[in-house]
Amino acid sequence: MEATVVSFDIPDKERSKRVAVHRFLHGRVDTKYGNGVQRTYRRPGILDEGGFRLGQSVYILPRDLASRLILELEQLGVDHRCWDVITDGWSC
Repeated sequence: MEATVVSFDIPDKERSKRVAVHRFLHGRVDTKYGNGVQRTYRRPGILDEGGFRLGQSVYILPRDLASRLILELEQLGVDHRCWDVITDGWSC
């Protein structure tokens, strides 16, 4: 299986970028209240489609998802590195 390892570093002072990348990867849950009713909306992240975290700010993803992450990091101006790898699947 072909995959890409993506590593990035976002300084602590750039909180808005950290939040944007986290939501892009992991998704988010919003709870809204209106007319006495509570509604919860789940917005999935790309990790819901495949891939997983290897370490702090290091992820392994199928190439198509990695391309989407890399594009997001570039648009946010986040320093990153990536490596194409071949794996025997997502086992461990």
